[in-house]
Amino acid sequence: MKRPLATRTLYSLRLRLTVPLILLVLTPLGATLWLTGQVADTAANFHAAEAEETLGALDKAENTYRDLVETTKRLQAEIADRIARKRDLQSSDAHMDVAKVLSDESKLEPSLRALAVIGADNKVIAEASRPPTGDGFRDKLVEQPMPSGSTLDLTFEVSATLQPEMQDLKKTADVARDIAAFRSASLPESLRYAFIGILAAFVVVAGVVGWLMSTQVTRHVGELVATARRVSDGKLDARVNVAGRDEIAELGRAFNTMLDDLDHARAQLQYLQRMGVWQDVARRLAHEIKNPLTPIQLAVQQCVSSYKGDDARYKKLLADTGEIVEEEIEGLRRLVDTFRTLGALPKVEKAPLALAEVIAELKLDPNVAQRLELAPPGAPVTVRADKLLLKRVLANLVENAIHAGQEAGTDGKVVIGWRADRATDSAVITVDDAGKGVAEADRERIFEPYVTTKSTGTGLGLAIARKVCIEHGGELAVSPERAPTGGARFVVSLPMRGPEMSLA
Repeated sequence: MKRPLATRTLYSLRLRLTVPLILLVLTPLGATLWLTGQVADTAANFHAAEAEETLGALDKAENTYRDLVETTKRLQAEIADRIARKRDLQSSDAHMDVAKVLSDESKLEPSLRALAVIGADNKVIAEASRPPTGDGFRDKLVEQPMPSGSTLDLTFEVSATLQPEMQDLKKTADVARDIAAFRSASLPESLRYAFIGILAAFVVVAGVVGWLMSTQVTRHVGELVATARRVSDGKLDARVNVAGRDEIAELGRAFNTMLDDLDHARAQLQYLQRMGVWQDVARRLAHEIKNPLTPIQLAVQQCVSSYKGDDARYKKLLADTGEIVEEEIEGLRRLVDTFRTLGALPKVEKAPLALAEVIAELKLDPNVAQRLELAPPGAPVTVRADKLLLKRVLANLVENAIHAGQEAGTDGKVVIGWRADRATDSAVITVDDAGKGVAEADRERIFEPYVTTKSTGTGLGLAIARKVCIEHGGELAVSPERAPTGGARFVVSLPMRGPEMSLA
């Protein structure tokens, strides 16, 4: 069974992410293994050569030490033999001669420190000695048979460190021999195997880490691809579910934001399309209704004025009928004017506007001035908008807000506030009323043409206002939260910078 194309693509992406990571880890470790072997071989050969030179010197020193010891022994033996044959030591008064002999011989051999003549019964017959020289020397006893049958004991001072020095020299020579023998061995195989094992462990760890990391990345990429395909299949509410703070998660959030913006733009375009249809219908209705109104009005007026009879009841009926027709025709004319307004909205022509000036002009209407309260920001706010259309939007919202407050039994107080939203680079205008608010189900529906919650009105005001806001590149909506005044809050958002021309 073949894998789907997307799965094969993600699997290939994982390999492309994992293999370079393994090679990245393997290359320096492999190079290190080779260089370590080269350095170890060079170091071993270098130290082996040095060890051979040192070993030659150590062997010479050891032989010199040995020769010195042997020479000293022979010399002491010769001295002992020569002194043992002296006639002075053969007399009965030998103890007097031993001191003299020691004195004479110590001049020739300073290392001779003591002499003693030992009889056959191991008793000391005569002896003489000098104080020891001090630290660094020890006594060595040499026994020499005498012709008389006695034994001559000679005490020589020898170096106390000579023997340990010879042993240290021998150990150093043995170490040098081992180093010299190490020349051809280079690194031990155990070290090489250990290094190769560590190298393999690093490769495995790098592979596992790379695979896990690539799996996480490709999983997020797969979610982006799957979401994009769902959107292309018509599921416009599909969104990417990517958590985290890495670049892929940021890309997913940006993708969701883009989809939200596209969905919002699509809804606005659909609204403009519906409004375009309504505008076309309004133009046709205005034309069809306006034409017969005047003939009807003239015909009724003629009927009323042409009656010359004396039937008072009939005459009153004609007069009442004429008034009713006049009133209804006037209502139809107002409706035609509304249709004409909807069908003949001008194009948006933007220019820099100070919001404070536009909103302040609303208070020039005496019916509004006493009920309108302004809440300006700390800094001036400038937008690019069509002054005539923007003023019409705000006037309509204020009028609706006054009516909503009055229908709720209040004096119809309205509060307008505005501010700059630097995060979205837009200006936000809020219109708060003291009415009953707008139900959640009606927040979108009230912007449709001929839908109204007021007891009077055609339901076109909010539709026209929202169309104007959308054509400015902004939006008109009802806030889900209640206004501080207790009623509804209508929010107008307009870009602070944008294109000069209308969207229509």
